[in-house]
Amino acid sequence: MAFCIECGREKPDSALKNGLCIRCQVNDAPSSAVSADFLQKGERGASIDARAAHVILTTSIDVPQREIDSIVSIVATEVALGMNIFRDIANNWRDFVGGRGNSAQKSLKEARTACLEELKREAAAIGADAVVAVDLDYNELSTSGSGGILFVAATGTAVKLAPETAI
Repeated sequence: MAFCIECGREKPDSALKNGLCIRCQVNDAPSSAVSADFLQKGERGASIDARAAHVILTTSIDVPQREIDSIVSIVATEVALGMNIFRDIANNWRDFVGGRGNSAQKSLKEARTACLEELKREAAAIGADAVVAVDLDYNELSTSGSGGILFVAATGTAVKLAPETAI
């Protein structure tokens, strides 16, 4: 069994084409209208964004006080942000006089946040409850013109958590 990436409903693998169930393939309604219907039916039928909000991300190999039921897959996301000439000039000046490079820090935070949010969406799309062993990698790609590209990649292991037991 697999989940439709649009509506989140569980379907047999043979009923999905390119990750979509037949209903989502032919439905002309906006996805937000379809998702609202499924949001009322609980998390299993919720939209990917709604399910992604509940995905747990951790750099550890487990989720505290939760048991991992199964490994779903490795998930990875990448974000590339262009650094413009004005930010580069500000960063070069900051390097010369010293101090913190606020524009560079802002760009790093923006890229990291976007990458982790996308990692949650990737995990939710394949039906995972959490991503463990999350690793973030940062790099800068130089371009021939002025400015460079900030590249952030996040990887981790998407897992299904065992149901919580009442104590």
